[in-house]
Amino acid sequence: MNRNLRHFAILLIFLIVSVIGGAIIFFQEARLPQNSTMIHPQISQPAELIIDKDGYVHICAQNSNDLYKMLGYMHAAGYLVKMDLFLRAANGTLSEVFGSEYGDIDILSRTVGFANIASNFISRIDPGVFQILNNYCDGINTYINQNTYHLPRDFKIRRYSPSRWKPEDCLAIQRLLAWSLSDQLIKKVVFYKLLEIYGPDKILEGFPAVNNLPPGSFPVHNTQLFSDLNHLVDSHLQLLDLLNITAEDMENSWVLSAGRTIDNIPALGGELSGFLNDYHDIIELTAPGVSVSGLSIPGIPFVLFGCNSTVAWNLIPEGNLRSIRPADNLEIILNPVSDITGLYRINNQWSDFTFRQERIGIRNKPDTTITVRKTTWGPVVNPVSGNQNNRYAISVHWKGFQYSDDLKSYLHLYSANNWETFKEAVRQHVIPAAEVDYLDIHSNIGTAQYVSDLETYKFSERLPTLSRLFEPDYIAPTHHLFRNLNPQAGYIRHHRMLSKFVQDSMIFTDIFKSNSPLSFQDILGHNTDRQAELLLPLIFEIISINDLSNAIHRRAFEVLSQWNCQVCDLSPALSIFTTLLNKLCEQVYKDEMDLTDPQLYSQFERLSDESFLNILYLLRRGESSWFDDIRTTDIVERRKTVVLTAFTGTVDFLTEQYSPNISQWEPENILNQNQIDRTSFLLAMTSHPVIHKSSVRVQRSHLLSRERTIVFSQNQLNSGNRYALIQAGARIITVRPE
Repeated sequence: MNRNLRHFAILLIFLIVSVIGGAIIFFQEARLPQNSTMIHPQISQPAELIIDKDGYVHICAQNSNDLYKMLGYMHAAGYLVKMDLFLRAANGTLSEVFGSEYGDIDILSRTVGFANIASNFISRIDPGVFQILNNYCDGINTYINQNTYHLPRDFKIRRYSPSRWKPEDCLAIQRLLAWSLSDQLIKKVVFYKLLEIYGPDKILEGFPAVNNLPPGSFPVHNTQLFSDLNHLVDSHLQLLDLLNITAEDMENSWVLSAGRTIDNIPALGGELSGFLNDYHDIIELTAPGVSVSGLSIPGIPFVLFGCNSTVAWNLIPEGNLRSIRPADNLEIILNPVSDITGLYRINNQWSDFTFRQERIGIRNKPDTTITVRKTTWGPVVNPVSGNQNNRYAISVHWKGFQYSDDLKSYLHLYSANNWETFKEAVRQHVIPAAEVDYLDIHSNIGTAQYVSDLETYKFSERLPTLSRLFEPDYIAPTHHLFRNLNPQAGYIRHHRMLSKFVQDSMIFTDIFKSNSPLSFQDILGHNTDRQAELLLPLIFEIISINDLSNAIHRRAFEVLSQWNCQVCDLSPALSIFTTLLNKLCEQVYKDEMDLTDPQLYSQFERLSDESFLNILYLLRRGESSWFDDIRTTDIVERRKTVVLTAFTGTVDFLTEQYSPNISQWEPENILNQNQIDRTSFLLAMTSHPVIHKSSVRVQRSHLLSRERTIVFSQNQLNSGNRYALIQAGARIITVRPE
């Protein structure tokens, strides 16, 4: 009996070890060698990878073709899962691997046609750009082919293989990002619905930060378009949530001349958009004719924030222009549809739609085919059967549908060596609209702003919403504005909350306006919540602790009033303020917005800057009819009542949802935090450029507690000085052709 048990135990142990060993082998992921040689069958001559102590890669090759093949290989080695997700989102193939719940995103991507745009444009782009894309994709595919059985475990768990890349895929991702980083679609739908419900006078009263409403008379559609527009916005928001992109994912950027820094070194930098916190790569590329360093987005083989030996630039994709005027490169066009013939009317004539069939694969279900209709302006986003309920074809007219060789601007930046050649490079860029900061080794600074607006015929019927703003010197359809070359102040600052009140306000502190030179760590470590700096003094004017009788309400008010507005402060005040801001918007706007369309308020909330600025203006202005509670007949709310109700509601919510102990309201305990909360970069432009980085990380200190820590690092961007990198802990991998 004991002998049988012993045999059984041995067999059981053998089976357990075999299962564990098999699982380890099955889920084993490919790793680069520590200090050795690796084979890349696509390159023609030996190359070298220098991986510094922070894991960033310096690629040295003997020709540019091999250089970009190595870049594709290294991007795939570090980011293949996220790259494949972005590619499937752009191509509309998410349902093939994730199932039918991603069908709406696939339909949106096929309807907008990111992949279709790329296929149409690929033959027209600059030959040099095409060669880079082709080599880059060869590098990605080489990594996939070499590591078929050791790819990231996400592919094995979900039982699918990564897509093979082709040059047009990079263009599709570039258009996907341009679409996703713009808030124009949501903003236009939200304010269209508000205009339909209330008209311009009521909107101007309730949204004082808005100053570009259409003329007083415009067509009224009596909410018949709401359902189709809501479906469009819902699909768009699903796409943003999948990619971790917020509708107004814009942050700060700036450039300083040498005299503004303690080290007397010119620098530029800024904060990354949220989705880039964990989806970016710092690289250095060196080959004959190429010497460039900085930050890149895997999937697009160019440095967006970085420098060559003479010039530095900041071209992080932004959804909106951060100052001067909004980026308005999207219109929603309405075309009447004939009940009889199914044609649409344009320029007082009836025209045929153009059609495109798109077949969508769905995991574990039959494929489906959709028909994408197009008008002259763009794809139709609603059913157009021609019956009484759908008398309009709703088409999206977007600048991204028009040809532009945007990637050529990145390539030209590599060889720019002064302000004039920098401007020539920037002129190539159209999508997305943004601003590019300029810095050179002589401490010259400047800003290139480019706007991209649309041409529409006078007979087209635009959706009545926020109208366009035009510069006096604007020339349609695209005009580049170059300004602020060597401003007297010695710095250029862009901030997402730029408005007359904010600019004129002395409430908040701005370290960039200091008369004293700044240290790099001061700049990177300045983590003030600008919204809190602007709004809290106003809140404390409207209500006081004497208005509160409940003990926990009074204690929470004291905590908030003692807060220094630092986002890295572990005080529960940040949680109180964040919740209070949401409650204020809800108190002021939700009852009115829910009156006709229950989705309107949730869509408006996604426009974070719009909601904040209008609340700020409205409370500062004084009393308003928007403070009335339309759901009751016997209560009239006024400004103080609104703020007091929002504050007590905030404290009651946090108490009931989390804990009656205010100390437990620390952001790390209640807010949904990612591993990296915020990342800022600063590029010091010296003979050996250095990127300084500050990351606010959420780290677990023990099983139940997390805390924020600020992590500073600096990376020398000069692989020509390979020995200095090696002495600092870098390792070298020699890459040889097969």
